[in-house]
Amino acid sequence: LWMQEMSGPGAQATAPRPLTRFTDGRVLWPTLSRDGRTLVFERGFGVWKLDTVSGGAAEVPITLEGAPAGPGFEHLDLTSDFSQTAVSPDGKKVAFLAHGDVFAAPAKEGGTAARLTETAGPESQLAWAPDSRRLVYVADRDGDNAGDGGRLFLYDFATNKETRLTDGPADTPRFSPDGKLLAFQRKSRALYVLDLATGKERQLVQALLDEPPLGSERPYEWSPDSRWIAFVSFGDRLFRNVQVVPAAGGTPRPVSFVANLGGDYVTWSPDGKFLLFVTGQRTENSQIARIDLQPRTPKFPEDQFRDLFQPEPPAKTDADPKDVAAKKPSPAPAPATQKTEIDFDGIRRRLAFLPTGLDAGQAVISPDGKWLVLTATVGTQSNLYAWSLDELAKEPPVPKQLTSTPG
Repeated sequence: LWMQEMSGPGAQATAPRPLTRFTDGRVLWPTLSRDGRTLVFERGFGVWKLDTVSGGAAEVPITLEGAPAGPGFEHLDLTSDFSQTAVSPDGKKVAFLAHGDVFAAPAKEGGTAARLTETAGPESQLAWAPDSRRLVYVADRDGDNAGDGGRLFLYDFATNKETRLTDGPADTPRFSPDGKLLAFQRKSRALYVLDLATGKERQLVQALLDEPPLGSERPYEWSPDSRWIAFVSFGDRLFRNVQVVPAAGGTPRPVSFVANLGGDYVTWSPDGKFLLFVTGQRTENSQIARIDLQPRTPKFPEDQFRDLFQPEPPAKTDADPKDVAAKKPSPAPAPATQKTEIDFDGIRRRLAFLPTGLDAGQAVISPDGKWLVLTATVGTQSNLYAWSLDELAKEPPVPKQLTSTPG
């Protein structure tokens, strides 16, 4: 604050002199008393008072009468403005965004949602851990990001605590299937891997990638055995193709070679034998391309007949109900994950397009690997469709429309 004094009408003003000498913060809305001895102003969201004679300034203590001793509870009934949902791998929970904050609720109807965040900055890009007990999201906090993107935070439902995972900008987080690693992008220029046990991150590959909200929400995907990552990047002449890189580190290698400017939503099959991704040109319908990672062996109906001669497991015998109740059930063993092998020799010739006849958008494979669910536009309407991936089906696959809505 500065002051300039006038000695009288028509007289020249004296040189202005500083009243405050703060080195940080802003000073706003100065108001001078009638006698000119006291000046009040706003600084740091507080009210300050300055004695113009002595030059002393101090914040005015303000105590709110009847203020609550602790934070209160607010119950909201939200029915709209949801921007994203994510179902947990066990199918029992669902996380979603509402008004920029993260909520979680039971997947069944009638459940009450729990609020996980309550911050001034928005959260986005939800990702569940394979154990369905942890949730990662991108958040902008306290203006400390300086416009360079959000940071990754992890919410642990066992402890109901939030942990910050990255200090630098990060987006599009995805857990490895074994839950040990977390992959993420940084500024659309590099793909990183974070070791959740040690908290150390390392750059996996440097490439020109895409990111939300304007770009892809799934520009890369883990292999089922957590040994590989497939990603879509911009290459020569901005053609977008799929490359794979070992999660342990190494040189990325291309697995698709199409001259298309569009490429998105890479998806790894549950058995690790093939990749799907959406590709196309701006003026043409987008198609779904399949890349077989090994030379493909056709399946025939005769194989089903041969399976009938395989020995059957021993039948269960009737047991005393008391013995069954007393016996503690042993946990079911985790299914063994098949090792993903890639034969790069001749992989250029192992790309084929699924004959869906649709302008494909997003695409995802069902956990059993038998169905592909995709968004597609027909005319002016976009809906969900299903496409069979079962090679032993009796009828050739045709797109099955799942929804019919104006949205």
